[in-house]
Amino acid sequence: MGFLLQTLAYAANDAQKMLAVFMIAFGFSDAPLPYTSLAAALFAFGTLYGLPKAGRTLSREIIASRPPHGVAAELAAGAAVIACAAVGMPVSMTQAIAGGLIGAGVAQGGGRVRWYAAGKIVAAWLLTLPASGLLGWGLAALVKGFAGMELP
Repeated sequence: MGFLLQTLAYAANDAQKMLAVFMIAFGFSDAPLPYTSLAAALFAFGTLYGLPKAGRTLSREIIASRPPHGVAAELAAGAAVIACAAVGMPVSMTQAIAGGLIGAGVAQGGGRVRWYAAGKIVAAWLLTLPASGLLGWGLAALVKGFAGMELP
């Protein structure tokens, strides 16, 4: 049940990313093949780089996870992501699962949660939005300066 809910949540929230990967991989684009191939290779590299680390963090570093924790985290994350998708809020499945695991650990006693790992995740959540906003602003100003034109 948890896996099915997670699949539905992924489809409601992140499926457009997977659709883009498939479109690039199968060439359903007017972009030249070298560009689509490069984009597909970058997606693959990012996945190969990030997935093992995310899996390790989620499965071992937050709590000593047991199957009931995984089921509870999947159900909680799936429900949260579907609710967010219903109101148009983009969220991260990985962050939702991390939150579900922390909640499952707290339900068994706060001592089961490895708070240092949870703190790193929370710090990353708090830093990502302002950091990417500042970088976007700076790079837009840089592009505007080089191009000498107004951005829409």
